[in-house]
Amino acid sequence: MQIDDEFMPTGLAGPVGFFCCEAIGQHGWLPVEQIRLPIDDLGFRQGVTAVERLRTYHHRPFAVDRHLKRLAQTLRSLRMEAKVLIDTIERLVDEVVDRNQNWVDQQADVGITIWATPGRSLTDRGAATYAVHLNRIDHEAVRRRRREGQSVVLTDVRQPAPDCWPRSAKVRSRMHYFLADQQSESVRTGSTGILVDEDGSWTESSVASLALVVGDELVFAPTDRVLPGITQSIVREIALEHGIACRHQPIQTGDIVDAQCVLLMGTDTGLWFAIELLDCRGNQLRSFRRPTNDSILTRLQTAMP
Repeated sequence: MQIDDEFMPTGLAGPVGFFCCEAIGQHGWLPVEQIRLPIDDLGFRQGVTAVERLRTYHHRPFAVDRHLKRLAQTLRSLRMEAKVLIDTIERLVDEVVDRNQNWVDQQADVGITIWATPGRSLTDRGAATYAVHLNRIDHEAVRRRRREGQSVVLTDVRQPAPDCWPRSAKVRSRMHYFLADQQSESVRTGSTGILVDEDGSWTESSVASLALVVGDELVFAPTDRVLPGITQSIVREIALEHGIACRHQPIQTGDIVDAQCVLLMGTDTGLWFAIELLDCRGNQLRSFRRPTNDSILTRLQTAMP
């Protein structure tokens, strides 16, 4: 697919992104504040939007292949043509950083957002709407989470059943995450809310995959119950390389309460930890000590980017 430079602005302070929407004749680079989804696009009308969030480390995109593999899987679950679109987006990921290098330098590292919709029609397979653009990372929040940890709230918001849509799909239909975060924020400012599964076990939050340190092992939720987190997969690989055993099982409330440490993993912050555990009524179920220098968390963080 040929990429049009017609909309490429010059001399702007803000970043530019690539936007393609055949329905309105848009195909090229333009300021991110001008990227607009038409109101008759299925991404707006029904929230049918595949999404990936990456970030840079040392100003270069990180784990691109893993993110694009997950994006391709999401596109296939939406029955969208994946291969041509992924090939195009792969080229755009590096280019969006290069075109915005001055802005990136001012921000330190940045996030990279990719999203795609089917366009206006379910039947017009070749008219996807998509964008690749940069976004700021709240580096102060990242430092605070890594240094001080984050409160975790066990909400009463249920994870959508897998027959609604595959949990392996990363999509913009995130009402459940919003409600969980809204509830957790009312309990403890700055916390993250964990979604409950149909059997009462715990899954993930809007910003974090979950793992427990139990003895010398890491315990993750079953892979078919959560989004296949990219940071989580990297943490698991590093753990195995360091001789730390990993297993997957449904995570119950008692498992979290009894854990030595609760690990949180997500794109923006990387790897951090829970400082306390609360229920949806605000009762503190457990407080956790900050990890020591020889803890599993510190060992894993040292090996992370």
